[in-house]
Amino acid sequence: MTEDRRSRAGRRRRRAYPAVAGSRVLTAESVLLGLIAGLLVVAPWTRPGYLLLLDWVSGPHQALTPGLYGLDPAALDALPYRLATYGIRRLIGSGATGWLMILAYFPIVAGGVSMLAGGSRWRRHPAALFACLNPFVVERIQAGHVPFLLAVALLAPMAASAVHARREGRWIAVRPAGWYALAISVGAHAAWLGATVLVAVALLPRPRWRDAVRTVTVILSAGCVYAYAAVVVANAILTVRVGDQDLDVYSTYPGSAGLATAVITLRGFWRGASDSSPEAALSLAPGIVLVVAAVVGLGRMCRRDPLTGVPLAAVTVVGMLLGAGVDGPLGTVYRIAFDVLPLFEAMREQQKWVALAMLGYAVGIGATVEAVMTSLRPSRSLALQAVAITSAPALIGMYISLGASLVWGLGGSVRVSHYPAAWYAADRLMGAGDESVLFLPWHQYQPFAFTATRSVATPAGAFFRRPVLSSDATELGKVRSNSNSRRMAYLDQLIAKGGGGQFGQLIAPLGVRYVALARDQESDVYAWLGKQRDLAPVLRTPELDLYRVTVDGTGRVVSARAGDVEAALRWSAEGRLGTETLLSGAGDGPVPSTSSGGISRAGATQWQVAEGKAGWVVLPEEWSAKWTAGDQITRPTVAGTVAVRAGSGAFTVRYTPWKWLRLGLGVSLVALAALLVTGVIEHRREWLRQRPDGSGRTGDGGGS
Repeated sequence: MTEDRRSRAGRRRRRAYPAVAGSRVLTAESVLLGLIAGLLVVAPWTRPGYLLLLDWVSGPHQALTPGLYGLDPAALDALPYRLATYGIRRLIGSGATGWLMILAYFPIVAGGVSMLAGGSRWRRHPAALFACLNPFVVERIQAGHVPFLLAVALLAPMAASAVHARREGRWIAVRPAGWYALAISVGAHAAWLGATVLVAVALLPRPRWRDAVRTVTVILSAGCVYAYAAVVVANAILTVRVGDQDLDVYSTYPGSAGLATAVITLRGFWRGASDSSPEAALSLAPGIVLVVAAVVGLGRMCRRDPLTGVPLAAVTVVGMLLGAGVDGPLGTVYRIAFDVLPLFEAMREQQKWVALAMLGYAVGIGATVEAVMTSLRPSRSLALQAVAITSAPALIGMYISLGASLVWGLGGSVRVSHYPAAWYAADRLMGAGDESVLFLPWHQYQPFAFTATRSVATPAGAFFRRPVLSSDATELGKVRSNSNSRRMAYLDQLIAKGGGGQFGQLIAPLGVRYVALARDQESDVYAWLGKQRDLAPVLRTPELDLYRVTVDGTGRVVSARAGDVEAALRWSAEGRLGTETLLSGAGDGPVPSTSSGGISRAGATQWQVAEGKAGWVVLPEEWSAKWTAGDQITRPTVAGTVAVRAGSGAFTVRYTPWKWLRLGLGVSLVALAALLVTGVIEHRREWLRQRPDGSGRTGDGGGS
């Protein structure tokens, strides 16, 4: 490089450096603003107790779900987010983690939106504040969709880095891939939402080949964090069942003002009519101000900064059209995509697309506030000043209206919960162990007295030390359950029939040792528990009853009997049911059998069977053909558990996909770490190039 070229490059760096440094300061200020807003929201939840929301429950003994190992078809989940959350719980406790993960949304989204909006403080900070305080966030916190909100927050810096990469005209950019990978590692929905943003940034306006190449590279490299999902698909592991009727159940809720109004004001969560998710408070005037400010601001951005404004305007429109769902103008297209596009089932809840509009609105409203504040300058015309003076109070009123529904624990509507003393007493009586506790009432979501009768996901699994069997039935119109679990289907039938005469014997093959009944709502419906011959009362209180199963049904049961659930209920009522396993079209050995035991858990995915009498062995695991015992074939029992015919020698039963799932999870974590580290390196190199002397020093041997 000649001396003249070096001089010109140095002048460019000196001109660029103050702007870049100032931009970082403004971003840091927005992060602080978001943190303050978040603290105002979660402040009441920092008190002793546990935060219980619709899909976000906490308790003293939360553990990794069996889905990590592929053992729970209703909760197959090994995203890095789950592991990170588990680690945080172990470090600071489940109660603090409950509100801390919600708090994290606010500074992340504030900083990301600030970077995306650019401009002065008057654009950045109002945009960041709106991303923190808006109806979409209110509804999602009410629903306890914390991972989803965190994923949406991460899409903001992803979009900002994608726009930056396009400005720079790069063929390759690591930072957008890192943010995208982090987002989809937190929530699967971010895969579709983030891809929409990345494609819009690449194509609008006036795409170039390098933009297409860069975007494809970003999406493919970020997709490496889903190596675990590839293993799931390759091994045909059962996951949640999703069908066309789910689209109707999870369709966008129109509310009292209609579907269009709900969507353009960033509302419409499908459960909006329920007790636990009321409509976000937004009166007519603030709603009009919200929409007008967003539209005006996005138009201003499209004219003044088309590389940011045009893609944001596009994703805002796409977010609203798709967010309207199957009842909106693209309803037919949405149904076709649901049937045709691979993995589009993740977007069965259509209103989640409104997250894109929320980000677009935030930047648009920030641009409008900036325009209003600029118009207040004395140098502006009297007409512009008059418009600005009129608009400013309306914008302030909008923020106050939005904040009232969110700050101080959703406007004071949600407080931390305290589990009843009876729950703690039951946990002490049961202690720890591998045998399960069956929790009733049999609902996935239900109200409790200690949640102020708000419906929440049944929290027993987060409270008791023992493994918990609780319902996964969504009970939503035509959709009774999204689960493929044989065990859940078996229990559905038993409980609907009132347990038969020997409920303990019927649930013993599931490895159940205790039955707990919360008496908050439906204790009379379960009065039949007290009439079962093989359930011994252990604890009776006004809050909770606890029974002990006095029979066994797992291990070397030796005999098998051909039958179904109806036959099992009949034999149970007649007292002719033993420990034998029930299979379809098979029978072997004397019945009723009295044999059991001889098994021990050797790990999360394997069981050791001790020497004993030859015959049938039952394991209390959800059946899958992937459970193997050497050359011996496993079979599903009527109860949905694992049965294997075995000789008298000792042997081990293993869940074989775990070794591949573990490898896939490792690849996912390594890929995510590699993208994040490489992104940091890329960022640092760019920063150093922008320093006045290009060497990381402020010049003339000054400080670092």
